[in-house]
This record gives sequence, structure tokens and C-alpha cells, in this order.
Amino acid sequence: MKILNSFLILVSAGCLILPGRALALDNMAIVDSIQKQFDATHSFQAKFVQKSYLKILGQSQRAEGRVSILKPGKMKWDYKAPDRQILISNEQALWLYLPEERQVTKMKVQSIYSSNTPALFLAGRGKLTKSFNIGKVTEEGGHYVVQLLPRKKNQNLSQLVLLAKKNNFQITGSRVYDNLGNKTEMLFTEIQANPNLGRSFFQFQIPKGVELIDLTSME
Repeated sequence: MKILNSFLILVSAGCLILPGRALALDNMAIVDSIQKQFDATHSFQAKFVQKSYLKILGQSQRAEGRVSILKPGKMKWDYKAPDRQILISNEQALWLYLPEERQVTKMKVQSIYSSNTPALFLAGRGKLTKSFNIGKVTEEGGHYVVQLLPRKKNQNLSQLVLLAKKNNFQITGSRVYDNLGNKTEMLFTEIQANPNLGRSFFQFQIPKGVELIDLTSME
């Protein structure tokens, strides 16, 4: 369940030195451009590397795989390493499949989106400026690095950082920090914008002999 926990935290240097009001306007323009570019992206595929730091354990974890997104609300995270795991969310449910353990867990997708603003945004269900105040905007290796602070202070999320290309505002990664001091970084490569993805790609059929743990009635 460690991958699921990191996902839920998740589902990502010269400062822009400008005076007062001009700084705010420029930062807002950058965030608006990132939002508009993402709104124009109806589907998305990429390879990803996920790096998670768990403060209570003092441990770092690395995972990698491929992600596919079809808006609104459909995501598939296919983890290839260190262990094979498949996480699928659609309008009905969230599935976490562990092939080596022959086990799949089913959860209500609404509970995930109601408590996880980054997941809302990736699934095409949220607006950045509605959920976040804009913090620092810096530049790093041809990317904007945008710090976003949640408007609701009672959330587990302490800040979301987005990485976006300067030339086209394409999101290439994110960093998610929670209030317990944990951090999850996601970096995307080999990005494909608007690939042809069918709805059936985000449906899960339980393989024969796989144990189902159904948590939908417990939430």
C-alpha cells in the first residue's frame, strides 16, 4: 500500500525578481498559462519516475512506470519497478492491483478526489487558482517551478509544486509536500499529449484467481 499512500499525497534557479504588483501579475499569468495548456490536453501518456520521502521512517523510495490519463476522471498508473502494481481510477472506483500477490483492492473514487487536490487537477476536475494561492515562481533548467499553497489550511497537503516547460507550459513533474514532512516527487518523460485512449483502457476486469478486497462499503 506504500505506492497508494504516495499516490494519495500526490494524484510534480533564478527567482523572478520584479516589483510588487508586477510580480503578482506575472506569476498569475504563468499559472493561468499552465492551466490553459493542461485544459487543452484531453489525454496524456508518459513514463514517470516517482521519488518519495517518508519522514517517520527516514526512508526514500523510488518507483517508475507509465501513466495514462483521459479527462475527466480517468487515470492508470502502471508501476513497473520496484514491484509491479497497477492503479486505475475512473468514475466508479479506484482499483489497486498487485499481480505478484494475486490481490486487488477496490475503493470509492469520490473519497480520493474529495481529499486530494493534486489528483483532482490531474484528472481534469480542478482549477489551480480555485484551490491554491500562488507562492514563489522560479526558473530551473528551462522550466518554471511554481509553488502552490492550499487555500484550505486543514488539508493534509502543505504545498504543491509544479514543473512546467517555459516554452509551452507543458507540465513535466510535480512535488507534493504534506503536513507530516513527507515529500513525493513525480517526473514525466516521453510525454504524449492527446493520444487516442479509449474508455475501456481504464476499466478493470478481475483476473481469475485474484482475491478482491472491496472497501467501497466501508467508506
